[in-house]
Amino acid sequence: MLASHVTVFLATGVLTATWAARLPDTAQRLDLSIADVALVVLGIEGGALAGLPAGAALVALLGCRRGLRLGFALYAGGVPVLAIAPSLGVLVLAAAGWAAANSVVDVAMNTAGVRLESRAHRPVLATLHAGQSAGVLLGAAVATAAATAGVPLPVHFAAVGTVAALAALPAAVAAPTAAGAAPRLLARPDRRLVLIGAVAFCGFLVEGAAAAWAGIHLRTEHGASAGLAAAGYTATVAALAVVRLFGDRIAARVGRVRVVRTSGLVAAAGTALVTLAPSVPAAVAGWAVLGAGIALVAPTVIGAAPEAANPASAIAAVTVVGYAGSFSGPPAVGAIAAASSLSAAIGLCAVAGLALAALARRAL
Repeated sequence: MLASHVTVFLATGVLTATWAARLPDTAQRLDLSIADVALVVLGIEGGALAGLPAGAALVALLGCRRGLRLGFALYAGGVPVLAIAPSLGVLVLAAAGWAAANSVVDVAMNTAGVRLESRAHRPVLATLHAGQSAGVLLGAAVATAAATAGVPLPVHFAAVGTVAALAALPAAVAAPTAAGAAPRLLARPDRRLVLIGAVAFCGFLVEGAAAAWAGIHLRTEHGASAGLAAAGYTATVAALAVVRLFGDRIAARVGRVRVVRTSGLVAAAGTALVTLAPSVPAAVAGWAVLGAGIALVAPTVIGAAPEAANPASAIAAVTVVGYAGSFSGPPAVGAIAAASSLSAAIGLCAVAGLALAALARRAL
């Protein structure tokens, strides 16, 4: 059953990376300006937020299994639509719907993972999230090869969407299911859930900032080549995947409080290395340390959320707050950088890491 869950997480990561890696080709196809691309990103963020409460309601009403299959069918099927959208307006709407389906999948997958943890009497969420990180790396590698070979977007996206659906939809049958509960959009935010949400906000902020600024930091602050600049983000994602492979054993051994506290301190140390690095290799190493530090925050807070409320609605509520951190982190870094420097602005990740360490015991 665990292997089936990992397959779904892996396929989700592949689909996410497929779109992200070939966004420049999409922008070129429709002759999009920077402002147009920002509008597409805004549509994705809005769709993702709207999809989380919808996912909570669907999982409560239909169960994890049917909710996951419905969400994934729309998610995989939406990828080819992104490749053939004829205009900016259609692309924004398609991207918003696609992101909403992804959020439904997130809620269903993580709820199923929490129930699997309960049945197995041991942590498994970090392993599942490692599968998603591995999927991002695989999807990015395939997309890079497809772009280099000049594979048309519709062909590439349709092939990836079909393969992902064929792999993930049968695997979704193994998801634990519990249907018939009264649908609730989000859990009522009691003090415990608010604190868990605060941890999620800080963790997702660091992860979002790394995704947005790692490559740009290496290029602008160190004059790195395009390949070395890309290595910054690759190092972050690779570290995420590797640490998550061992995350469940770590959590079982030391507990959630120590996991989050250590994660925050390691993320802060990685940020310090990034901002003070005298060379490109040192900066890349810093991004890897930062990725390793933040790797276990998401699976830890998602695993803790159902202890405070109904699983699906609690996971949706915590993820909404986490997404708020992910969406606000990159522009916050950009705003600070405009007034100082990018290296100084990335110090915000250290602040968020130290906040994680400070909140760990009260939240978890």
